[in-house]
Amino acid sequence: MDDLVYELDPKGDIFLILDNVSTDFPYNLRDITTVAGWPDGLRNPPAPTSDRNKTIKQEDDGSSGDAVDSAKTPKSPPQRRLQIRASSKHLTLACPQFQRTLQNGFQEGTELRATGCLRFPVRDWEAVPFLVLMLIIHHRTRLVPWQVSLDRLVEIAQLVDYYECHEAVEPFSNSWLIHLKIRSLSPPYYTPSSDDEARKWISVSWVFNEAKAFQESSKYLESKSTSMISFSGLPVPGTIQDEINRSRRALMTKVVECMHSLSSQLRDGPERCSELCDCALLGVLTKGMHRAGILSLNSFSSFEGISFTQLAHECRNIKTPSNMRHICRNPLSPCSISKQVEPLLQNIEKLNVGLKKLQFVKDPFLLNWNTRLIKSTVKLPS
Repeated sequence: MDDLVYELDPKGDIFLILDNVSTDFPYNLRDITTVAGWPDGLRNPPAPTSDRNKTIKQEDDGSSGDAVDSAKTPKSPPQRRLQIRASSKHLTLACPQFQRTLQNGFQEGTELRATGCLRFPVRDWEAVPFLVLMLIIHHRTRLVPWQVSLDRLVEIAQLVDYYECHEAVEPFSNSWLIHLKIRSLSPPYYTPSSDDEARKWISVSWVFNEAKAFQESSKYLESKSTSMISFSGLPVPGTIQDEINRSRRALMTKVVECMHSLSSQLRDGPERCSELCDCALLGVLTKGMHRAGILSLNSFSSFEGISFTQLAHECRNIKTPSNMRHICRNPLSPCSISKQVEPLLQNIEKLNVGLKKLQFVKDPFLLNWNTRLIKSTVKLPS
């Protein structure tokens, strides 16, 4: 199958090579916006399996076995390759990653200076987000979409993070974030609706410096996740993953400790209402904790399969029998588990505030790259 060549710079000195791209890419770059699936489709095909002859190794003596009949081996469909003719000047100005790769002392930089041209194999990125990034860097902005799906934005964010070209994509990232409601110009602020969506929000808001979405997404994961959070494959620092998991565990541990503390107070503490009333409440609390699976939990539990929100709901759902008024000293307002549990849970829920993006950024200048105003601190000569 013929290679595609997209010229972003007719005099470009770098050919960026992407193997195995979708066959739906048009031959002419100017037609890309008219293709069905742009910009959220056109996925790379699955990696082809090798159609080379394979041999079977004999386990007993280590000798080679009979070769597999190549006629019976299904051949992989031909791959389509995309070559993007680009400018090293544009790439190095916009992307510190390219600047480092193409400098003196590196193989790519040495070859470019020696021959004046470089064929540069690209990592296993999806072709569409990589092309979008190259269009932005080379100022071919009429072809750049103003709206993308969340999954596509996650892929773009991975590229922006890897090539460190945050500032170059800023005008478009603002539009993408607003369209997906990750960035809201005014209340109400939207929150994720699932763990998967929250993880993607975290990655996108981290790369594109969206503090409010970052906080709301981390808050969601702390309270709604039923297992340890992993950002594998996403551009999220490990410190953020660790802090979300620590916060989630801390919230659930506090609930368990408060429930066990309440049980201990009813069992061992001074009389609250009457001996009979306290014993009845202790029995109700113990059975309720057992039904909810809380009785066996402690600060060393894994907390797998349950979220902080679910745990709090189970605690609130411990019902006190209606006949408590017959043994309570105040029959008009009888004692109940909910009256004692609710204030405890509300205090714990106040701790579920999410993470502040600022605490993970060492350089405040980097934090405000998309809103900064640079002021000179050097007095100019008159």
